[in-house]
Amino acid sequence: MKIYAKIFLVSLLLLSPIKTYAQDLTHVDLMSKVLNSTVLVKVEKNDVTTGHGSGVIISADGKILTNYHVVHNADRIRVWLQKDKRRRYHEATVIGIDPAADLALIDIDPWPEEEAFNYASLEYDTDKIISGIDVYAVGAPLSLNWSVTKGVINSINRQSFLTPYVYLIQHDAVIQEGSSGGPLFNTKGNVIGINTYVIAPTRGKIQKIQIYSGMGYAVQTDTIANSLLWMAQGIEPPRPAMKLNVIPLNEDVAAYILEQEGIEVPNTFGIIMNFLKEGDYGTLQGLKTFDVIVAMDGYPINDMHDAASYMKNKKPYDTVYLMIIRNGEFIILPYKLDKLEIPMEYYNKDNVTTIPPNTDNEEDMHPEESDELSPFEEEELEEEDK
Repeated sequence: MKIYAKIFLVSLLLLSPIKTYAQDLTHVDLMSKVLNSTVLVKVEKNDVTTGHGSGVIISADGKILTNYHVVHNADRIRVWLQKDKRRRYHEATVIGIDPAADLALIDIDPWPEEEAFNYASLEYDTDKIISGIDVYAVGAPLSLNWSVTKGVINSINRQSFLTPYVYLIQHDAVIQEGSSGGPLFNTKGNVIGINTYVIAPTRGKIQKIQIYSGMGYAVQTDTIANSLLWMAQGIEPPRPAMKLNVIPLNEDVAAYILEQEGIEVPNTFGIIMNFLKEGDYGTLQGLKTFDVIVAMDGYPINDMHDAASYMKNKKPYDTVYLMIIRNGEFIILPYKLDKLEIPMEYYNKDNVTTIPPNTDNEEDMHPEESDELSPFEEEELEEEDK
């Protein structure tokens, strides 16, 4: 019986919110829709309020999407609705989590006089999520509850810095601390993303100062839909991992290897092994430093985005067949995928809403503040397969 109940819940989450709108809503209708479905989330640990964020109701019975980092290690979660004007709150429980995507599904019950909650639909038609369209971010930035900011999508399909298997929307609607978990809406009032972090580069040698870049990131609805299938059942979504430190191969990288190592790489496409060590997962599977993966089960691999796109349909511990170039020769190598694991230590940081988080070697993230770096060191964090 429990299995049928879980299947029904998944169907409810994915099918019942689908309300189609033939055209953009009027501004009044749009604001009513986005504000009434957005919630304020506060969390407590050991009877002390430890943080706050935002969320969005996605079903009439009170299922809410928010960020995992908002509810991480919380003993108590309270939720406020805009219509209640902070006069009362709902106690919330966690249904499922997806730390890799920084998502959580929580649940609230209606008050006796409430028949159903106002909720927002998810925009599953990703063809409508394109660069340049207007978007609205709703949440509680800097504790300014139910604030609405407007911007445009700058780019889509950005890979998360935590893992390349999670896709993000880059946008310039203002989000700040407290916006985490809040929805990103299109002009039809449909949710196209869940805001997760902002880019805040650190500058200064003596006094470290984080600079607001104006660029925010939201988890895309295609990633959200996949996560919901698992979270609704109380299961953390299983994702495969290659557990390799790789970077895209290009002319600069090939030239650097020739200059520094005296090794000629015969091609300038694929992903190249970045200094594997004895005992590394890839080494134990037969890979070597400077091996270049150019295909996976016959699927062409030009960069980590290609690899992630192919592997999203794979399961942990599946075996794939890699076509690699080693010393100018093609080799087919069977490779057993592992399970993606996100270190929970990351979520214990106080500033997970900004990227990059504070580290002891921040200079490595800002080449202009360091000595000249190799093409390997200049690659972005997102290219490392966690």
